[in-house]
Amino acid sequence: MKLATILLLLLLPVGEVFAQHQHGGVSTVPTSAKKPFLENAKGGKVEYHLYVNDTLANISGKRKVSALAMNGQIPAPTLNFTEGDTAVIHVHNLMRHETSIHWHGLLLPNKEDGVPYLTTAPVEPGGQYTFTFPLIQSGTFWYHSHTMLQEQSGLYGSIVIQPRKKSYEVDKEFVLLLSDWTDENPRRVLNALKRNDPASEWYSIKKGYAQSLDKLIQHKGLGNRLKNGWKRMPPMDLSDVYYAAFLANGKRKESIPDLKPGDKVRLRVINGSASTYFYLHGGAGKLELISSDGIDVKPIKIDRLLMGIAETYDFLLTVPKNKTMEFRATAQDVSGFASLYFGKGDTLSAAPIPRPNVWNMDEMMMSMAVNFPDRMNHSGMGEMDHSKMKMEP
Repeated sequence: MKLATILLLLLLPVGEVFAQHQHGGVSTVPTSAKKPFLENAKGGKVEYHLYVNDTLANISGKRKVSALAMNGQIPAPTLNFTEGDTAVIHVHNLMRHETSIHWHGLLLPNKEDGVPYLTTAPVEPGGQYTFTFPLIQSGTFWYHSHTMLQEQSGLYGSIVIQPRKKSYEVDKEFVLLLSDWTDENPRRVLNALKRNDPASEWYSIKKGYAQSLDKLIQHKGLGNRLKNGWKRMPPMDLSDVYYAAFLANGKRKESIPDLKPGDKVRLRVINGSASTYFYLHGGAGKLELISSDGIDVKPIKIDRLLMGIAETYDFLLTVPKNKTMEFRATAQDVSGFASLYFGKGDTLSAAPIPRPNVWNMDEMMMSMAVNFPDRMNHSGMGEMDHSKMKMEP
């Protein structure tokens, strides 16, 4: 029995053995020897230092849990560049297990892409790797770990690349990095999903979506549930995971300071979540969309937009007079939201999104199919109106 246990431990990745039993990592670099986050930004070369470490964090406001941070923060710091710069990014691994950083959406040499064992070697425990690549594009992007489930534990951050010639003159720019957070060990969540674990049903109960008999009868969904049962289909939901919090730049609520009425703001929104789609909607009329995944689009005004995982969108917003506007990101299953506020005065709150009718999900999906075009016109984004989805009153 002891021999089997030893063999099992040897087969486990080092990170799985140590990740939950440390605080502060095992840095071989003394704190005094750490270099500044931004070391150089001259002559077209922009040089950053990122220090990856284990930590404890109370993100949900409920309890401290094991987490991963870069430069002591979650999310990681924003990397700012200008199109044409050369990026030099030193990643220092202060943990007992390997890590990696992938530059999501950037066009760069294959060996600098950061996917371990595929394009780039992992950053070993106590080691350091320097990424060097030219920036041949502009826009809103992000970076994150591609090792195990480290991204879900906090290793993600934003990237802003300014164009050589700006398309819009604005008074202020602001990055809004959206994410979801679980207080569980991400490995436990993954195991629950893979094994159809009872915990996955517990997630539905915590969100109020468990399909009990009385609720099925109340919502006239019993026939639909029996039909799906014959197909060996479990109860349907829009998200399989319960999250303790949805975050805007690592907080439930974020604000843009030092704004004046009438100021134009370029809001760069990134969905850095593990598994959550977000409805983006505001409290002061339509949102003006100007960029998608780092590419400028023909400006279009929309009421709300469903944002997929890893997507980025840029919006132009105007600060209202004597009002505070809420820009809200609501989880697709309406189990929670994160908010950004800007302006001063009475709050213009975003209208709540109705809860989806999961008890008659087939009917809801059919309604979507009828109203969804055969071909999406991404240039105008006008087809992305989800208001026709049948929701629970």
